[in-house]
Amino acid sequence: MKLGFLKTLKISDEAHVKLTSVVERLMAETGKMKTYSDAIEALLSKSVILSPELLDQVESFIKDNVQLGYTTKEEFIQDAIRSRLKSKDKHTTHDPKEGRTKP
Repeated sequence: MKLGFLKTLKISDEAHVKLTSVVERLMAETGKMKTYSDAIEALLSKSVILSPELLDQVESFIKDNVQLGYTTKEEFIQDAIRSRLKSKDKHTTHDPKEGRTKP
């Protein structure tokens, strides 16, 4: 770990809870003490940026389909990715400009 200048960062209570959760997960995975800096680096290196419109669609889907059991965007997105990766349909292609799969 590279030592540098110490910075002060103000965060919301919600962000504090989320960062603490990431720190706990990192410590469980590695068995070593971790810091908020480690959590932020992990989040930045493993993040995927989605458009606000797509996130709104996901939130609406979750809200309108409570019976499916999704409680968070992350849970829904992980499940969608797993489903796509398991898909054996080799006859579809993805057009990134269109943002959807085509037959």
